[in-house]
Amino acid sequence: MKRVLAGFIMDGRSGGIDKYLLNFLENVRGDDVGIDFLTNEIDPELESYLRERKSRIFAIASLKHPVKQYRQVCKIIEQGRYDIVYLNISTAIDCAAAWAAKKMHVKRILLHSHSSGNDIESVLKRKIFDIIHYICRLTLYRTATEYYGCSKKAGVWMFPAKIVESPDFSVIFNAVDTGRFQHNVEIREEIRGELRITDQFVVGHVGNFVYQKNHFFLIDVFEALKKRCPEAILLLVGTGVRFEQVKETVRKKGLEDSVKLLGFRKDADRLFQGMDFFVLPSNFEGLPTVGVEAQCAGLPCLMSDTITDEAKITGHCWFLSLKKSPEEWASFILSHRQEQDREAVRIGEGSDYSLEQLKKQQKYLLYQ
Repeated sequence: MKRVLAGFIMDGRSGGIDKYLLNFLENVRGDDVGIDFLTNEIDPELESYLRERKSRIFAIASLKHPVKQYRQVCKIIEQGRYDIVYLNISTAIDCAAAWAAKKMHVKRILLHSHSSGNDIESVLKRKIFDIIHYICRLTLYRTATEYYGCSKKAGVWMFPAKIVESPDFSVIFNAVDTGRFQHNVEIREEIRGELRITDQFVVGHVGNFVYQKNHFFLIDVFEALKKRCPEAILLLVGTGVRFEQVKETVRKKGLEDSVKLLGFRKDADRLFQGMDFFVLPSNFEGLPTVGVEAQCAGLPCLMSDTITDEAKITGHCWFLSLKKSPEEWASFILSHRQEQDREAVRIGEGSDYSLEQLKKQQKYLLYQ
């Protein structure tokens, strides 16, 4: 049996890496493969889910205790005799487990980059973590035998150029169930009815309320748009550390009746149907899954140019600089609002962003 130790997972619900790793488990597990996971704190629901699939999960120390984490991972590898250690990370700071795998002479050590920046609220702390990231980045690549990224930009963030341009680096795009997000008129009418939306122009955004997603700029954009399109509505889906601050900003701007803060939702596929335009002004991304989902739903999309153009999968996805004013963003949205025939958009299972393609790539990753 081929034994794999994969990390790092949270609770199975918290973000893109969790979703990717659970897809990995479903796509490659079998009688000839055993996959275990690393986490910082065991979630009972996730542990039960993994147990049903004959997978174990190990709690290890957080990055606040890198030496302890290193020793714990060494012990786990020694006891588990893993053939592959597959680490999915957002910054090079998360390097202790990789060095542990190298210390234990694991035959294949795979590093997979899922971001292109540090998502930290404090400006000063973010700058400090950026410096630490780049210091760790100088040597992290020496621990691995193979390198992956959710985009080339994510690869450049994590690895030296000589690695990204080499045959040892591959891109595995964040995948979605393309059929699930396909435009559906009946669901559109249903969700707009639930949200008490009639014929208003609906701008949408899905994402955690954190520095990375840049909600305050988005609110400024919507305020400018609202002046020219009074019937406009903004749907904000998600939660996070900035939620209350964003809510207060909406109140101060007098936009409470036009901005719907929907919180955490499990039906993003339905909510995309109720939107008319998707906006993602992120400060950085690896490759935004929500941007792929929105395009699968046939939505015209405007993203910040800090996002890799690998996220563009339809002809109605555009990129604009965050140096442009909110008024310029609003003008762009309004001038492109009716260009897309959503019924004509069909992104099938052959797409690089489909679950079927992801399954092929993950199986190749495991058995090459």
